[in-house]
Amino acid sequence: MTEEKPFKEYDGDVYLYFGSVSKAGYNQLSALYEQKEKNQAKSKKACLILITTGGDPNAGYRIARATNHHYEDFEILIPDICKSAGTLICIGAKKLIFGDRGELGPLDIQISKPDEMFENMSGLDILQALSALQEQMLTSFRSNLIDLRAGSRISTKIAAEVATKLAEGFISPITSHIDPITLGEHERAMKIGYEYGARLNKMADSLKPDAIAKLVASYPSHGFVIDRKEAGELFNTVSAPDNTTSNIYDWARGIIESHEYPTADPIVVDVIDLLQSRAENSPTEKNNEEVDPHNNSDEPGHQEGERDTATQSQTDQQAVHTEFEDKQNSQPQSC
Repeated sequence: MTEEKPFKEYDGDVYLYFGSVSKAGYNQLSALYEQKEKNQAKSKKACLILITTGGDPNAGYRIARATNHHYEDFEILIPDICKSAGTLICIGAKKLIFGDRGELGPLDIQISKPDEMFENMSGLDILQALSALQEQMLTSFRSNLIDLRAGSRISTKIAAEVATKLAEGFISPITSHIDPITLGEHERAMKIGYEYGARLNKMADSLKPDAIAKLVASYPSHGFVIDRKEAGELFNTVSAPDNTTSNIYDWARGIIESHEYPTADPIVVDVIDLLQSRAENSPTEKNNEEVDPHNNSDEPGHQEGERDTATQSQTDQQAVHTEFEDKQNSQPQSC
């Protein structure tokens, strides 16, 4: 029996990254790329199935750079959530294959909360607070100036001085609680996202003009949903899965629906190699090779092809289920 390549419609390598963007995930993915090259089995094109809530922007930048180093053509398939550092990785891809349930998020770097263990806050929080304070101060000044000028005979100059003091008195108790060091940390965090994004865009030419600035500062929250339509207004090449990638999308949806999001290190696998190796060791695969000599494929009602397809689908799912169980069992349990 001739072995068929899993996802044979797609002319390239397929990888799965499921979990937080981290240095550990970068190391796993780099090891897969290097092994593929060592075995001289690497294609020119790669599809990275990316499912992540975000993570370390430094690791995200390195993942995008490493994939472009190893592959001439880098595509990302987005079957579900792909936030923050995941969006950063997407800037390094030449094409986004965007499923109906896929979503990106802003380039919103997360910062550890002071005096809080294991909790993060958005890098936009303090900057948006300052913007709101500035707007409120200007509104207070204009309102007081108009009221003072219209309700009395004092000059515009004196009215402006009084309005300024009133506005300062309103805002000062709030601004006195803003730590300049914390403000600097937030500004640097947002600049990291911008600078990494600019470098990846220079390499991949993936974004439309001003898209980086929009991704960094134009969205109100970390969880804001950027769907396929809006992603098409930011990225140059965005498409729905087609006949070469729809089966990969369906497979990825099956993985998401049957596995919880990893809480420790991400799950990173070479999907095609995994499915091929599992299929070779599968008892059902060996049984399929023992064909009944009295069975005639031309006879009415013969459904050998349908059975092969169903068996392959079951083998694919079981292969990754086993891989996930192996990896998740090897991760440290949380207390």
